[in-house]
Amino acid sequence: MTHRGQPKGLSLLFFTELWERFGFYMVQTILILYMSQGLHYSDTKSYLLYGAFSSLLYLTPVLGGYIADRYIGFRQSILLGAILFAVGYAVMAIPSSHAFFLGLSIVVLANGLFKPSVSSIVGHLYTHDDPRREGGFTIFYMGINIGSLIPPLFVGALVAAYTWGSGFLAASLGMLISLVTFALGCRGLRGVGQMPSASPLKKGNKGLFYLLFFAGLIALIALARLLLVFPAEADIVLVVASLAIVGSVLFFLFKERPEQRKKLFACLVLILISVGFWALYNQTFTSLMLFADRNMSKQFLGLTIDAEFTQFFNPFFIVLLSPFLNWLWSWLEKKKLNPSTPTKFSLGVLFMACGFLYLWIGTHFFSTGPESSPWWLVISYLLQTVGELLLSPIGLAMVTRLSPNHLVGMMMGVWFLTQSAAFAIGGGLAVFSNIPTGTTQIAALGIYSHSFLIYGLISLALTVISFSLVPFLKRLIGIPSGPIMTPK
Repeated sequence: MTHRGQPKGLSLLFFTELWERFGFYMVQTILILYMSQGLHYSDTKSYLLYGAFSSLLYLTPVLGGYIADRYIGFRQSILLGAILFAVGYAVMAIPSSHAFFLGLSIVVLANGLFKPSVSSIVGHLYTHDDPRREGGFTIFYMGINIGSLIPPLFVGALVAAYTWGSGFLAASLGMLISLVTFALGCRGLRGVGQMPSASPLKKGNKGLFYLLFFAGLIALIALARLLLVFPAEADIVLVVASLAIVGSVLFFLFKERPEQRKKLFACLVLILISVGFWALYNQTFTSLMLFADRNMSKQFLGLTIDAEFTQFFNPFFIVLLSPFLNWLWSWLEKKKLNPSTPTKFSLGVLFMACGFLYLWIGTHFFSTGPESSPWWLVISYLLQTVGELLLSPIGLAMVTRLSPNHLVGMMMGVWFLTQSAAFAIGGGLAVFSNIPTGTTQIAALGIYSHSFLIYGLISLALTVISFSLVPFLKRLIGIPSGPIMTPK
């Protein structure tokens, strides 16, 4: 056990994910700026390419989760994914648009193998009704955000002093540390995450499987590169693939016993609600990033900050608040007052709405010049972060609790699939804040302010829908009806 009574393997997965997120957010922090300033793409082209890349990034975990569930196990999937991540980031460091697109394509496949497997192993550390699960995932989520906390502190200065490529190489180094960390420590997991006992590979034909597997990887990398070149057409492929995946999930769902079927259906509804949340949250990397670059004062607490530095605040607040929420869920559980998962989801969306409406108020009513105080963005990120902590780690725990063991990897992939849809929708929403060439700074501030109001109203509408579904979802999960604060 850890010092907080959590399973020992949680520490290994905490640091494995921490370094993977370090590399990922090193890239996320500079990606939209690199496309805008390094490759000189227009805002619209940058938004669409970012949306297509991010959508593909979170489409592949469904396939990766299924392969880990059925064939190779979570451990091997993590190791292969980590290698591909390191290679993909290194390729992106080459100063060429062709290398940039190839590197993005490799990262898309790496994420499919890595992302669902780490979270699935975390879930397997607990028995089905273990009350430590949500607290454990909150701690795990803190590790994710410690990793994402560091890059914004120095990556802006790094790429300014050297080249854009130095940021991508730093990401590759972080991924190598994650790979070594997991490779050296995975034996301590004591059988969790190994090749499933029912895997066909235990009966032979490993050579043929891996030959087809790596050939398939190469083919998928080529397909991903083609789709990134045509981001508008990529959306069509993503819609078709998503519908096919949903159909497959429904097929597996109806093969389950009625009680399990209801829980899986509730899981799918909550996953659907999260799509809207993440579409709005992902403005952090697009419209909010460019707003910070163009219309935010760069003076903060006596320091001069850049747009990249604003990416520090979200993970900082997560690291700050996660221990408190871990304690809070345990304390409420003992008092039998722990809010249900659907209620936490609804509260999370409400905090997202508050974050955008707060930012709209600041930029619309309290900005006397072309620049807004950074405090408006900081407090907005605080409110959005509270919403994220009420939805994201709770959602990860929900997937592992409501899914049968033989479908955990695939359903974790479906959870990440919501990010695919969210990034596609988020890229479209970001166009509300599109700043035409030649727009004055004061006019740009007005455009951004109007877009924040739109995002806030969309969030409020989603909040109403989410709260209205709480009683129905509680019945599906098997939670007695009653007030908001009820036992799980």
